[in-house]
Amino acid sequence: MTDIYERGSSLQKLLSTLKLNRERVPLETLKSVYRIPYEELKAQIRESVQEFVLLVACHHLLINPNFSLDEQTAVVQAAIDRSRMPKEIGKSLTRDYDVSKIHRMALKLREEIEAALWPYIDRETCLVADLADIKKTPVIYNTLTRQVYQDGGWIDQPLDLRGTLLIYRKQEDAVLPGAALLQKGEQ
Repeated sequence: MTDIYERGSSLQKLLSTLKLNRERVPLETLKSVYRIPYEELKAQIRESVQEFVLLVACHHLLINPNFSLDEQTAVVQAAIDRSRMPKEIGKSLTRDYDVSKIHRMALKLREEIEAALWPYIDRETCLVADLADIKKTPVIYNTLTRQVYQDGGWIDQPLDLRGTLLIYRKQEDAVLPGAALLQKGEQ
């Protein structure tokens, strides 16, 4: 998390410099007299924003180790390509000069990516039956997220799986989204 804050702080300094330059120096002067440093600053900001957004959106993303990394990476890339967030972030940069707003948009992008990866994560959802008390209602549990489904939502609750029976759904032969994306890319 510290890396995110450090990068955000660094990005905010660059954006503040850009804002100050644009407020104090006419745009034509920036583009002509100060063209090289101005373009270097903009390039530095572009690179910094890209690193910051990717760090926020993709850091510690949960993937299913039982499926191809390439397949899941294709799903992530497709989610990013479909999202309006990258364009919104670009517009916000020079309108607001606000890293906290960019951070919120990057978190929305992360939610879109996580939703796209959910079919892979959901493959590890199972019923957990207590063998010591088999009449007890099984718990819906995801072994990757270590969360229990309760009252219409997922809550963090690691379970001790010793002495339990894990019952997984029969997996359909349906193709997961990433397989189709990889096949499309090979054509």
